[in-house]
Amino acid sequence: MLSEVNAVAEVQMIPVEWIAPGDNDRQVFQEAALEELAESIRAHGLAQPITVRPVSGRQARYEIVAGERRFRAIRDILRWPAAPCLVREMSDEEASAIMLAENTGRKDLNPIEEARAYQKRIQQFGWSVERVAEVAGVSAQLVRQRLSLLGLVPEAQKMVAHGHLPLSHAEALVGLDVNRQRIALRALSGAPNLSLVAFRELVGRLLEEQSQEALFSLSDFFVQQVAASVQEEGVPWGPKAIVHAPVDPELPEVEADPRDLPGNILDAYIRQLLAAGFHREACAVGNVYRFLVRHRKVARAVSPLGRTRGLSKRSAPVQAEARAA
Repeated sequence: MLSEVNAVAEVQMIPVEWIAPGDNDRQVFQEAALEELAESIRAHGLAQPITVRPVSGRQARYEIVAGERRFRAIRDILRWPAAPCLVREMSDEEASAIMLAENTGRKDLNPIEEARAYQKRIQQFGWSVERVAEVAGVSAQLVRQRLSLLGLVPEAQKMVAHGHLPLSHAEALVGLDVNRQRIALRALSGAPNLSLVAFRELVGRLLEEQSQEALFSLSDFFVQQVAASVQEEGVPWGPKAIVHAPVDPELPEVEADPRDLPGNILDAYIRQLLAAGFHREACAVGNVYRFLVRHRKVARAVSPLGRTRGLSKRSAPVQAEARAA
């Protein structure tokens, strides 16, 4: 796309005070790198003019679309009074596409800047991941991986941006909540030589713990349904709440600690039903249990059904489903 701009525009020398940076994806400009670029321009000239577009309603007359690093080297270090520019009329979206193509093509962005660049096009112009990938010249999978980094805590994003946290480690953190991300980061800072395998094992343990603690309680699980069916105003749950759900008085009462995890309560009640000879009813509860586990709504019980001794052979399908989950 940038080559198409060059083909139809002529180089103009524009006073540097007439030029302003655009909405650049790149936020960090290393002084040492600018010095090297300026030295190269001094020795060999400017191989690629700066691409700008006319703007109105601003103090500057032109906005940089591509080449801000070159412009900074020319203006701030070489002190040129004017910069060689290619001027072209273009929309915000066209300018954004050219900027993204240049930045990703030259690897000018760190992973966090890259992620924010992709997110900006998606939010501002409604681009799909596939459209972003096409313009940036990368795979859709890479776009998704970069976007996932925006779920990291700010300190982790900063570490990634400055090269202090390897991408492989950062991507492993993505599934953790805020507190556990920070626990993993503290562990890594205390053992800087921790291998990726060991770090992923640590993250895996934290994820398992998170799946247990972050799961809603049974009252939370049913709160919306209960609140919708409550007949007594102001009592959304609790002993006085009236829940419209089928109840069979011949079935055993649930014998569990209400403070226990949902997975453990369901597991215990399935075993109660099986022990009392209610196989079909146990399978019905088992179907719900399987669904919730597979869709990460509850964690598997600490003592899964497959490890329970003394169950009849008729309970085998339920055990198998618990193991498959």
